[in-house]
Amino acid sequence: MKNTDRRKNIIKAILFVALLVVLLGAVTACEGLGFPDSSTSEETEEPEPVNTTGHAAVNTRDDAIMAVYQYLLSKAESYEAKLYLSDFYAYCDNWTAESEYFKDGSDTWYIIVDMTENQDWELRPYWQQASWFVFKDGKVIPSNLFRANALRIEADLQALSPESKRESD
Repeated sequence: MKNTDRRKNIIKAILFVALLVVLLGAVTACEGLGFPDSSTSEETEEPEPVNTTGHAAVNTRDDAIMAVYQYLLSKAESYEAKLYLSDFYAYCDNWTAESEYFKDGSDTWYIIVDMTENQDWELRPYWQQASWFVFKDGKVIPSNLFRANALRIEADLQALSPESKRESD
């Protein structure tokens, strides 16, 4: 009898601990899913500042590289230009972003695509190296470094754009 009572007590203790773990998991899951508890419902949240420049804020290296991708994609207005751009993205996969500081104290991102380590390069030579400046507000400017290859890429996209669009520019 003592052995059976002891087993029952152990089973009850295990079940009690398991119940506590399940309840704790449920509370944690609710907070993780964004269900507010009673203390946060009384607080008022301030709205996030709205970017009125039309560009997304660039805070990380990945954001800066994506800003260049989006900038080039906005220049590709025809099927042929988008095909050109997809080839460029497919073959040029060595993208880096460095933080660049100017003499006036402002900073920006310097984006470089560098495929010079590829010894068997048979594509457009100006695809091998190109660079852009990306400002914190998301504005992208092609760099004049690397023989202004970024401008050559943009010129290719413009040449592939519809004739009516080129005349209006």
